[in-house]
Amino acid sequence: MDAAARVPARVDPWVVAIVSLALVVVTAILLPLFLDPQVAALAKAGIAVMWSGTVGLTLGMSLPVRYRFEDPGFTVRAGLLTLRFAYRDIVRADRVVSPLSGPAWSLVRVRLALDGGGWIEVAPRDREAFLADLAARAPHLRPSPRGLADPERVRVTPAAKPRGGRR
Repeated sequence: MDAAARVPARVDPWVVAIVSLALVVVTAILLPLFLDPQVAALAKAGIAVMWSGTVGLTLGMSLPVRYRFEDPGFTVRAGLLTLRFAYRDIVRADRVVSPLSGPAWSLVRVRLALDGGGWIEVAPRDREAFLADLAARAPHLRPSPRGLADPERVRVTPAAKPRGGRR
């Protein structure tokens, strides 16, 4: 196993389209106000700050999205933000579909629950390969119905059995 391995991120085109559309709408709303000669210079400065803040934060906190398995742990890079998690601190890795904010351009994700109660959601291109690689690097994690879990620190309930219909 490599000391460090890049994990390709999953990108859903429709998520990119929605974020792009939102930035275009913000620009379309603010640009006419900015170009209007009757709007005061101070208001134009405020408009420019709002626009650059919206676009800058959106892009600066989300591009690029990179994930890496490294020797000490798992690294998440989302724009200017870099987060590192030791493998021993990961107590659960569940397959989820989630609209929550996170360093991901897809709703198809893996939620990494951390010792102490925190969590982060990542969107690897291949969830099953990601979980297999994580299990190899974090031997304390065992297969569970939703992904991986540390049986010493997390109570795992068995998968629900389908009920039959009325006969």
